Amino acid sequence: MPGNRLEWARLVCWVALGVCLFAAVGALTTLSDRPEVEPWKAWTWALTSAATALPCTFICLYAVRHASPAEWGWPRAAGLHAMAALVYTLLHVGGFVLLRKLVYAAMGDSYGAGPLLEEFPYELRKDLLTYGALVILFWLAGDRQRRVREPAPPATFEIRDGARRLRVPVRDIVAVSSAGNYVEFRLEDGRRPLMRATLASIEAALGAQGLIRVHRAWVIHPARVTALAPDGSGDWTVQLGDLAVPLSRRFPQALAALRAGSVPEAT
Repeated sequence: MPGNRLEWARLVCWVALGVCLFAAVGALTTLSDRPEVEPWKAWTWALTSAATALPCTFICLYAVRHASPAEWGWPRAAGLHAMAALVYTLLHVGGFVLLRKLVYAAMGDSYGAGPLLEEFPYELRKDLLTYGALVILFWLAGDRQRRVREPAPPATFEIRDGARRLRVPVRDIVAVSSAGNYVEFRLEDGRRPLMRATLASIEAALGAQGLIRVHRAWVIHPARVTALAPDGSGDWTVQLGDLAVPLSRRFPQALAALRAGSVPEAT
């Protein structure tokens, strides 16, 4: 699951903040519920758990990135996540036990982790919930990034050429000209399909996609314009590659739009 590194960094920072706040709440709750506990012990329990949980978060991120059900299938992906969750718990529990022993030793005390068979299942249940929540969070963040990065499909237009229905990307329409009761499309690949319609209806249909009317008989795609040349008396010639199209002085807004698009002007 590729993603924007800055977005992932921000997400990890928010997770870190959440872990720290959770640790602080845990320490304060312990002090409130168990007044006999010395404050330094309550804070040691909470902060050592948070300190080892933060690096373990990257196990969740790695699993989400590399154990996608779309690539591995649900059974294998579930198995990989189960192994990742077990590794998460082992590192988390082993890490905070080691840190607590060091802190207790520095305070002239000793830390007893309790019977392994009794304590580990309790920690495993908590860590499985944490792991699951982080996986969901990272998956949602990655899904959001994928949708943001995916380009929108190109706009298309259906040309009804007799009995044929030709759906073409609007960007491939170079120009459309009037041909009696028909209009003729000039496409990028050289095709020139006909469609029974008025040029006004084509202008209305494609105007929202950026095509503009430059002459009573022509609608063009401004992105295809390669040059403008004055013809005198206010008229111009619009060059669209090898195609030359007249631009009438009756369409000054079209000329202004083409000039605003920095189209080179011939002298």
